[in-house]
Amino acid sequence: MKKNFMKATAIGLAALLAASMAGCGSSGTSQTTAAASKEAAPATTQAAAAESSQAESKDAGGSSGNTDFSNTTLNFWSDKVGSGSYNMIVAMSKVLEEKGGFKEVNVDPSYPGGMGAPYIFKENNVDLSFVNGAPAKWALETGTLDREPTDGYAAVIGGLTQVAYINCISNKFLKDNNVSTIEEVFEKKLPLRIGCSQKGSMDAEGAYLLLEYFGVTEDDLKSWGGSITNQGGDQNAEALADGQIDFYIDHTSSASSTMAQIATTCDVTFLQWGDDLVNWFVDKKGYDKITIPANSFKGQDKDLVLPGSPDCLFANTNLDADTVYQITKVLSENRDALVAEYASLSGWDPKTAWESQKIGGCPLHPGAERYYKEMGYMK
Repeated sequence: MKKNFMKATAIGLAALLAASMAGCGSSGTSQTTAAASKEAAPATTQAAAAESSQAESKDAGGSSGNTDFSNTTLNFWSDKVGSGSYNMIVAMSKVLEEKGGFKEVNVDPSYPGGMGAPYIFKENNVDLSFVNGAPAKWALETGTLDREPTDGYAAVIGGLTQVAYINCISNKFLKDNNVSTIEEVFEKKLPLRIGCSQKGSMDAEGAYLLLEYFGVTEDDLKSWGGSITNQGGDQNAEALADGQIDFYIDHTSSASSTMAQIATTCDVTFLQWGDDLVNWFVDKKGYDKITIPANSFKGQDKDLVLPGSPDCLFANTNLDADTVYQITKVLSENRDALVAEYASLSGWDPKTAWESQKIGGCPLHPGAERYYKEMGYMK
């Protein structure tokens, strides 16, 4: 598999800019990155051109069983080199080449991540990318990060990772204010000092959505003596330990090293939100319900069921149905091998990967739909 490190080096400036926005902390796609990626993203055009030459090999039902993909190159955008998502995408790309018969899957580490990710499909001619389901829904409906709505992408596989709004609060704050839930904190208008990542990230979005749910503005919070501090995970862990913040929220998994550090160095409680709050995130904002198993962190002795927006695989709508069918089929049939290599994918279940809640309520690509129906997973 060609991961195109020479190309990645050639667009070093673009990659560095993208890295500053990568993963959950993105605020959009830089113009430099967009320009650089045009050179490295010809795959959608190639795949579309291949459709006509493959037409004779399709049977009347549109099956891709006899379709030849040996001349098809795919461009799979990824987070920065060395990140968890990059490594998973490299593994998936290898499977698509070796098991799916694709000529090449070019892994391009120019992905902006976060809530700006849905815009890459139109702006950069990207074929495949990981995108969180909820911001994919928001970008379609209203736009994100003060941008106009976009389109040009559809879901392929949902629920790849098990990330949720894991949150913890200082036990001193709970004791001093005689409360035990996040709902009580807002109902009593307490001076809660919140720590989260930079604005534009999925992590920070959870904090601001909490305010939205309770009908509270940031100015309201400040008037109570509270605040929101936007900073990195390590800084938030230190601030919680030093008593500079009371509450930390992160869109992360049970394998979070930052949460594990906080659990062992700080006197905190991991909070379970009430059903109404969780359901609001799910029903109104496109999140899924994610279970964080008991004892994932020190002192967390019960399962936590919290809203989360797992990574999903999305494809450019310009990719023909046969190509996306093959992608869905090959990856799903090699799911166990991928999970054995990357435990972060253990929540991925091909039987439910098509469900609306798993893909943020976004449209499912017709090629993926064909596979799930063929397997009897959806009717």
